[in-house]
Amino acid sequence: MKEELIVALDIGTSGCRACATRKDGSLAASYQVSFTPTRPTEGISQYEATDILRNAITALNSVLDKIGPQQAVSLAVSSQRSTVVLWNKNTGEAAGPVLTWEDGRATKQAEEASISQEEVHLLTGLYKTPFFSAPKIAWSLQNLPKAAAWLKQNSLYAAPVASYVIWHLTKGKIFATDYSLAQRTLLFDIRNLSWSAPLCKAFNIPDTILPALKPSVSDYGAYTYQGVDIPISVCVGDQQAAAAYFNLQPHQSLINYGTGAFWLYHAGNEPAFLPGMLTSVSASKTPQQPVYYLEGPVNSAASALMWLKAQGICFEDNEIDTLCRTAKNPLFFLPAFGGLGAPYWDFTVSPAVQGLSSRTRKADWVAGVTRGIAFLLTDIAAYLRQNGLPLEGPIRAAGGLTHISYLTDFQADLLQLPLEISHQAEATLLGACYLSATRLNTAYTFSPTYTPARPSIPAEQARALHEAWQVFVSEGKK
Repeated sequence: MKEELIVALDIGTSGCRACATRKDGSLAASYQVSFTPTRPTEGISQYEATDILRNAITALNSVLDKIGPQQAVSLAVSSQRSTVVLWNKNTGEAAGPVLTWEDGRATKQAEEASISQEEVHLLTGLYKTPFFSAPKIAWSLQNLPKAAAWLKQNSLYAAPVASYVIWHLTKGKIFATDYSLAQRTLLFDIRNLSWSAPLCKAFNIPDTILPALKPSVSDYGAYTYQGVDIPISVCVGDQQAAAAYFNLQPHQSLINYGTGAFWLYHAGNEPAFLPGMLTSVSASKTPQQPVYYLEGPVNSAASALMWLKAQGICFEDNEIDTLCRTAKNPLFFLPAFGGLGAPYWDFTVSPAVQGLSSRTRKADWVAGVTRGIAFLLTDIAAYLRQNGLPLEGPIRAAGGLTHISYLTDFQADLLQLPLEISHQAEATLLGACYLSATRLNTAYTFSPTYTPARPSIPAEQARALHEAWQVFVSEGKK
């Protein structure tokens, strides 16, 4: 008897992952291909489009080979959000390097856009920075000869990574994106759920090169593999997929610890605007209004630990927890790779360290970097509280770094709130599968399970730790 499985593909910053899930949400198969952007100089982070596509298809086909494509009843595609691809709609050839969300080379294009930060924030929920897609597209049109030529020939497309992959999976039949990915282009009106004429004009980007807009759960064509047509039913941003899996309710929060870290706070059914935070749209199952999150990005999380290894401080991932717990003199370390995200939004800040001495050991470095991630997330929580927004525990926690129990324990201590750490490391993939299941008539059950982490220090001690951290950050920003 045929087992009906939902397949998901996620194109992340550090690799492509795919999985197949059963009706109870358990994994039937998974596959991962690791790859990272090249970062030749400060502020530059890019992929080759062919590498993205090759690795995505490798991961997807490997899972389909494991389960047999005839078992797959639906395919969901999620991806990193602000990374943008420009390509020829007739040939599929990319116009040049793919600028990742980390890439900051389009600073001039962001600054010169003829629209104020206030207008951008009210229209998009975001800020006019080089880390969203519109400045990257503008830079590409000015610096990539193929992009400029194809624009004149009316043969240029520009879209998020998931849309680029879906276009190829459907052999050019579907050029579309969902609201959560469209928002990160900095060209999307989050109230009207449409491309914004004022924003397109400000960045000098014609909307004719942008994809059609759809809810996250919709008809995105089909992928034909070994003669089997597999409907593509989801296109969504990675953080929104993870939040969908945990079914956040108003005033609840999710921390997703990945290459960067993200705090998502469910703000309700109407856009909530708070300077210093992003306003993000949720995954959407219908063309009606999505719900809204206040989002606080931390630019560097797992990438900070990767940086530490690159400096010659060698350790295995499964050693991090023990090293942190044995550290006698943890450093203060500000992981400001790419500057500081929420609530600071200061891209001029560089990484900083305090507390180095002759007694400093490897464990102190590892603990310092790990604690720095938790401190920056606590800065976001403190900012939300200062602005009168209630934080309801437990805080959901997901992502690759949650295997470091020291990190989640320390986070609970700082927040003085319990955390629930997901047992499912693949929250983004499972969230995409959950969204796909909502389109099918067959009953699927996706029930996250958690390990608790509770505060173990008094509130006064947590407050003193955070105050000392904030003094350190203020010094590091000078």
